[in-house]
Amino acid sequence: MEKLLRNIPQVSRIIESFKGRYPEELVKRAAREITELYRDEILEGRRSSVEGIYRDVERRIKELLSPSLRRVVNATGVVINTNLGRAPLSDEVAEFVENIAKGYSNLEYDLCAGRRGSRNSHLEGYLKDLTGAEAGLVVNNNASAVFLILNTLASGREVVVSRGELVEIGGSFRIPDIMRSSGAILKEVGTTNRTRLRDYEEAISEETALLMKVHRSNFYMEGFTEEVALEGLVELGRRYGLPTYYDAGSGLILEPKELKTEWREPSFSQVLSAGVDLVSGSGDKLLGGPQAGIILGRRELIDAMKRNPLLRVVRIDKLTLAGLEATLRLYIEGRVRDIPVIRMLSEGEEALRKRADRLRRLLRDLKGFKFRVVKDRAKPGGGTLPKLELPTYCLSVSHPQMSAQELAEKLRNSQPPVVGRIREGRFLLDMRTVSDSELRLIKEAFKSIL
Repeated sequence: MEKLLRNIPQVSRIIESFKGRYPEELVKRAAREITELYRDEILEGRRSSVEGIYRDVERRIKELLSPSLRRVVNATGVVINTNLGRAPLSDEVAEFVENIAKGYSNLEYDLCAGRRGSRNSHLEGYLKDLTGAEAGLVVNNNASAVFLILNTLASGREVVVSRGELVEIGGSFRIPDIMRSSGAILKEVGTTNRTRLRDYEEAISEETALLMKVHRSNFYMEGFTEEVALEGLVELGRRYGLPTYYDAGSGLILEPKELKTEWREPSFSQVLSAGVDLVSGSGDKLLGGPQAGIILGRRELIDAMKRNPLLRVVRIDKLTLAGLEATLRLYIEGRVRDIPVIRMLSEGEEALRKRADRLRRLLRDLKGFKFRVVKDRAKPGGGTLPKLELPTYCLSVSHPQMSAQELAEKLRNSQPPVVGRIREGRFLLDMRTVSDSELRLIKEAFKSIL
């Protein structure tokens, strides 16, 4: 062991051997990481030779030179896949973002008046037209929207919420924690499974600032349950002179019937039609744009948030704004099928089956692999529509010398990376989240692992 440790080259010697070939800082980092790795493996009895250390250092240098953030083919069947970046943008939207990114823009400049403008003005008109809201405001995500609303309207005062709606979503985002951080005081009412209107009413006091309802984005309850409808909460709020706020979570612009679906998901318009004073939701997820937090409702309440100094902390950046504006324009123009998330969620089974068969034909000459088109179920994902399963078609892939787990790992590390799923010991590529243009990318990935 001691001899092996002594045989590990000095870091300075390794650095010298790569001098002039790669950036010096990356060479130093790679050399330190690999020599430390070798020492640990020798001490743990997992390495008996130091041969290949220069090769491993060079491999690590090349890894460091490659971008960490990479394009991935999502073949998991989870449409709004949080781990894989949620909603992809259409080519047209991406081109608009690129155009804005490459130069200057009128982000906060009124071209007509020749003076400072507001970045929110680029989006507010679209949002009002699409939802019927009096006013709108956009921040960097829906967690920020919730925080800004609570901090503006209820800091130091009570917000009444049902115990059955104190949700936690991915990344440990918890309503009670956000409320505490915002300065608002949580007033829980009802029980986990049953909350009645009188529970809200009995909790109202001089310290009450807001009545809040939260959409159960990533779970559902059934059985012996009861909750208060938005209309009932609105009537109660008006009776006591209190504003009502609904955290809608997913940010749906379209009515479900427009997509010919049976989703039980309220759109922004439906929520506002119920009379609530404020509603917030995500810009990605079911809306299909970039990640953002959208706030809609009464003008005087939105104006109060615009005056809050914290708005600058959570404001939307120019590239996200560009992506959201271009996505909203697709809604205005009636071109919702050009939005990838909407297309994927509503695509018919026959189109998916044909895509799976095209991929099977494209890959059939690869030696050793067996491909079979199978029917399965996909999921919306992203903490939306938790009960909904979407019929789909997949390409089942097997190889006599690779398990499903090994095949999944190899494709995750292929060029380009392809992420599928394993169901009952089978590796599946789900066509609901794969576009026609990505079929050849999948073939390239398979060729790279042979």
